[in-house]
Amino acid sequence: MRSLYILIAEDDDQNQAMMKLILMRRGHRVKSAWNGVQALEAVKKESFDLVFMDVQMPEMDGLEATRQIRAWEDRKRRVPIVILTGSAPSQTSDNYKAAGADTFLSKPFDMKRLELVINVIASEDFAHSSSESIYQMDGSISELPTIDKMEALSRFDGDMQMYIENLVEFMKGLPFRLDQIKRALAEQQWDDISVHAHNLKGVAANFGATQLSVLAYRLDEYSHQQQSEQVKTTFHEISQHLLILNIIAEKLISQNRP
Repeated sequence: MRSLYILIAEDDDQNQAMMKLILMRRGHRVKSAWNGVQALEAVKKESFDLVFMDVQMPEMDGLEATRQIRAWEDRKRRVPIVILTGSAPSQTSDNYKAAGADTFLSKPFDMKRLELVINVIASEDFAHSSSESIYQMDGSISELPTIDKMEALSRFDGDMQMYIENLVEFMKGLPFRLDQIKRALAEQQWDDISVHAHNLKGVAANFGATQLSVLAYRLDEYSHQQQSEQVKTTFHEISQHLLILNIIAEKLISQNRP
């Protein structure tokens, strides 16, 4: 795993110091910005592998800084941006997505999630593994690839551009698919949950989104059995996984734009 050059845009001294310590101990190089203006200027001057962007900062907030970074960037050079927020995720997700951020971390930080985000960005390439019998696997799915690009390409006759164009549409449609499941879950419409989960399982597999496909399979099975708590837990896991999947997909898309 390679060392990253990371920008931390955070106006709180303690949060800034804590994140720098965590990242530097893991071998990453770190630069600081204390507001959105400084973050924007830093991104324009240097090439970062990852930006952690606090929402509430003086002079220019994190969402506006993110919007301006996205407006400035070349289409083939898209730095991953992770929003740092003390707000509830439900209050934040639409805003950060609209601004162009890839995902968010809630304060106080979940160290496992922080490390997961960093590990995703630091990966040199996308893991490949056979999808044979993956739906029968028990326990953790963390060893499966988030996106198995080569396996997915076989379904697109090896045409990368066709795959990328369709992957963009797939990613755009995922929030709607989750909303359908969420509404059905609220009304305990088990058959509807099963149908949506089954469809998601197949579509995700087509695009090589292996972990998502396995999670959707489990959701389908639990809804068939009307296991309410397992359905809720798995839906939460899917929601969290999409934040990581979005980073991987955006990286893959930006690397392969025409």
